Amino acid sequence: MKKQISILAAMDDPRLFGPWFRGKSWGAWRAFLAALFGLQMSESEAIVFRTHTARQTVPAAAFREAWLCCGRRAGKSLIAAFIAVYLAFFRDYTPHLAPGEVATVMIVAADRKQARVILRYVRGFVREIPMLPRCFRGS
Repeated sequence: MKKQISILAAMDDPRLFGPWFRGKSWGAWRAFLAALFGLQMSESEAIVFRTHTARQTVPAAAFREAWLCCGRRAGKSLIAAFIAVYLAFFRDYTPHLAPGEVATVMIVAADRKQARVILRYVRGFVREIPMLPRCFRGS
């Protein structure tokens, strides 16, 4: 079995998503992603997690679903697109698929305008990251 890269490692990698997530402003999103995927948090990420959730214990396992309350311009659409691309390209679903079945990553948006914004981010990631498989270049 191939070793999988964590979503935080993919976020930091300059050959992958790193160019879009530089700077300290993404710290809260890093804490969220660590919690969502059940990853070990740095002390600063754990502090952010505890501050924004009022929980003392950081998650030890991944969640299947998350609901967020974020203001405008918080980066929700970009993070949704990032998570979708990460799940589509860096997870192996073959053990869960029947022969010939194709996995689908779905993003649900409140309306068409919001869905279009997220789809454009997804397409941007797929087109701009050379390491992603060539068969998806036309997306």
